[in-house]
Amino acid sequence: MPSCTADNHDHGHAPSVTTAPGHGERAAAIVLVLTIVTMAAEIVAGWWTGSMALLADGWHMGMHAAAMAVAVFAYRFARRHAGANRYAAGAHKAPDLGAFANAVILAVIAVLVAGESAVRLVSPERIDFSTALPVAVIGLSVNLLSAWLLRDSPHDHGCGHEHRDNNREAALIHVLSDALTSALAIVALWCGRRYGLVWLDPLMGLVGAAVILRWSSSLLRRSADALLDADVAPGPDMVAMHTPVERGHYH
Repeated sequence: MPSCTADNHDHGHAPSVTTAPGHGERAAAIVLVLTIVTMAAEIVAGWWTGSMALLADGWHMGMHAAAMAVAVFAYRFARRHAGANRYAAGAHKAPDLGAFANAVILAVIAVLVAGESAVRLVSPERIDFSTALPVAVIGLSVNLLSAWLLRDSPHDHGCGHEHRDNNREAALIHVLSDALTSALAIVALWCGRRYGLVWLDPLMGLVGAAVILRWSSSLLRRSADALLDADVAPGPDMVAMHTPVERGHYH
């Protein structure tokens, strides 16, 4: 059990940053590799079979790969610049900045998937269900494995205090949203093959886009609050820094 000292009782948002990669950084790096491999497989299979749900999920994973790269970079930047004096508040906000960027990427993904799904709903195309379905199952399996890797680690909290690792949560939300679209794609492909419901494929894309947009808005608010220290009581240094600025506005 870690010992608790006065230095451990930091009530701010700053997660402990060490010179060694933490659970979040290691997990994000592994998930990045898994995502890139699965993305390539789904895009090729979606194009080959004509499945909009599978193709959308593949491009969705491509943007998740970019988001995961942002998460890994944010972790490494915060770790390598932990003691840098050039950052007034320290480099610990880099992961929160990465989470904010990922929330924006997630919202863009939702809009793109919704737009393409709406087009396919109006103008449906032929789908090779027998080939697309197994690939979608593989994609879902990879997403579930990635979510397990990104789960919250009990070693991330110490001394009875909890901090939110918004960067890890952003990566996890990306993976879960991708798992959602994979699951919806599987349902759509199975129903399409068994009952001929071709329209269900783009409809599931619209449903997934709506859920992803809701998740991204929540993450956007949470990461923005962390960046702006929205729920942190101002200390003496912060009050002293704000006072001259406020006086300048009133005189």
